[in-house]
Amino acid sequence: MNTAHALHSFNREMTNWSLIKHRRWDGYLVTGQHSGTHWIKWMLSWAMAHHYGVAGPKFYNNNDSNAVIGSPKHQLNLPGVPRIASSHSIPAYAVEWPWLRAIAPLPKYGVVVRDVRDVLISNYEKWKETYAVPFETYVAGDPWDKKYVVDVWWYIRFMNRWGSVQARYPAETLVLKYEDFQRDTAGSLDRLARHLGVVLPPDAIAAGVKAGTKENMLAFQNPNATGKGVRPDGQGDTVWTPQAEAVLKAILREHLKYDFGYDFGL
Repeated sequence: MNTAHALHSFNREMTNWSLIKHRRWDGYLVTGQHSGTHWIKWMLSWAMAHHYGVAGPKFYNNNDSNAVIGSPKHQLNLPGVPRIASSHSIPAYAVEWPWLRAIAPLPKYGVVVRDVRDVLISNYEKWKETYAVPFETYVAGDPWDKKYVVDVWWYIRFMNRWGSVQARYPAETLVLKYEDFQRDTAGSLDRLARHLGVVLPPDAIAAGVKAGTKENMLAFQNPNATGKGVRPDGQGDTVWTPQAEAVLKAILREHLKYDFGYDFGL
């Protein structure tokens, strides 16, 4: 067991009560970093906008994306429209306490995870000039969560904590894979929406899927935003090497408790 990871995880999960503090929403869309956040939030926003007759978001990134689905701290209130928040939050242990849920009811959570191998490639490609380390070094990560925007240790915390919450409260916690949305975009979007209490007809789901095409989203990039949430296909040359895979597997084998069906070859 990595002591630094254990101590950091305990500290964060004991003190980060953001999901409880900002609980007054009808539902939460919670995505792992680099797990399709812009895409899925954009599709659900436009599906809801189509159905409820409200204006959709101006851009898919930064605060301009919060017109229909807000950030947890926003006071979003569109009459007649379910209030859904979007977050990357890792749940505190308190999210599982029955007595706390009894006095402070929590909304339903729709959680999206992604194969950690693809997450690491995506994050490294985005930040490799800033990190300035070889890919194998980045794969080993920082258990104290200080060196990188996101790494294997952050994603282990994300998967383990949401896996534990889902095991305890399966009716309230739906976990979908980013790969589910790639294989069946309309079906996954409909399943997510229904779980969050947003029942949308087929034409609204279709409108959301159409809005989420890469060609369409590229036209809604905020010109003042840093970085791009939609990247052209084929960008980047980082690949998994036997050395990097060995480092990753050793970490996952010892620390990952909930793999959500991903085959990591452990």
